[in-house]
Amino acid sequence: MAANPYELVAVLFEELRDTLNLMIESARRNDDARMFQYRAKSLAILSGLDESLNFEVAGELAQTLHIIYTEAAKRIQSETRESLIERVESAREMIHEIEKAWAAIAIPN
Repeated sequence: MAANPYELVAVLFEELRDTLNLMIESARRNDDARMFQYRAKSLAILSGLDESLNFEVAGELAQTLHIIYTEAAKRIQSETRESLIERVESAREMIHEIEKAWAAIAIPN
């Protein structure tokens, strides 16, 4: 059975959270190759979430999510190692709050 759009977004949030955790771990180990790999994957997931927004239907909520996704992407792309971990952790927390809200949405059968 194919996943519905709600489930697909939930999977994207979970994958993004896991990937951000791996990015942070890689940065702490000074493993730049993996850190950049996880950064690229995180940015791709954020882009997918952003592209899935329906501004006509969700209006202000979609605009707010767009702003949050854009800010999270900026934080993930931090250039200095000193602030990278802190900025990625803050992006992870932003996304986690949205993920929790998404999980709380009841989908009627």
